[in-house]
Amino acid sequence: MQTTVHKKKRTLLQILKPYLFLLPIYVLMVTFKYIPFGMAIKESFFNWNGANVNQFIGIENYLNAFKDPNFLISLINCGFIAIADILIVITFPILAAELLYAVRSKKSQYIVRTTFTFPMVVPGVVIILLWKWILAGDNGVLNTFLSSIGLDSLTNPWLGNSKTALASVVAIGFPWLGSAGLGGLQFLLYYGALQATPKDMLEASQIDGANIWQRFWKIDLPMLSSQIKLTITLAIINAVQVFDTVYILTKGGPGTATLTPSVVLYEQGFTYKKMGYSSAIGVIMFAIIIILTILNQKFMKNTEKMD
Repeated sequence: MQTTVHKKKRTLLQILKPYLFLLPIYVLMVTFKYIPFGMAIKESFFNWNGANVNQFIGIENYLNAFKDPNFLISLINCGFIAIADILIVITFPILAAELLYAVRSKKSQYIVRTTFTFPMVVPGVVIILLWKWILAGDNGVLNTFLSSIGLDSLTNPWLGNSKTALASVVAIGFPWLGSAGLGGLQFLLYYGALQATPKDMLEASQIDGANIWQRFWKIDLPMLSSQIKLTITLAIINAVQVFDTVYILTKGGPGTATLTPSVVLYEQGFTYKKMGYSSAIGVIMFAIIIILTILNQKFMKNTEKMD
């Protein structure tokens, strides 16, 4: 009898042990993620200044958001960044992964892969500040280079010109193996998927006489479907939530040329003390991300479901 009870306790402990290891993570997530998010939803219906004013106003904050010209402009800028980010993550990282996968030497692959992914260990703020120096209007590296090769007419205050500021923000992270915030993550996802491609499938395509382009369109690209879906989701989230890059480089300027929802949220909450209004903006951003992610998950195919 005691042996049976002991076995049951042992079995119960074995079942609970993994969850006990995860418990600290869950506690931290609930404390610093879910509770603040729930508070943000609640306070979005209040005129709240973060201190002594907390008056219920219903959906007025949401109505004011869609009447706010700065917020509407930030949504347009966000759409431009999202489209640009999506185009980037489905082109340059895939091309780099394909070129590296074509290298026959495993040692060379390892060296190149390490070189490509090294920026992932560099803090994102450092990369952003480096690009701020490159794009500086007076003595920036880019303008200095253009002047040195006789192209003075192309020099420009890249971050100070409303016509080029937003494009300059998008250019951060060139040659775009991933993003300024995620380093070469997208490149690694694609490269890992290519390495997992069944060898017999590649051998069969060679026997059938498929050239490199036919192999790319008929085998490689379908095998990357799940990774493409994931990178597009990450690009959408990054575009809607982008803050550090814009705030460090331009603070949303010049004018409203690079204004993003996150910058509007920050300014309304911490500069003008409209915490309820900024909470409403945060909830709207969350809703946009959820809707776009669901659409992406619905219309993009997974690798496993490819015919």
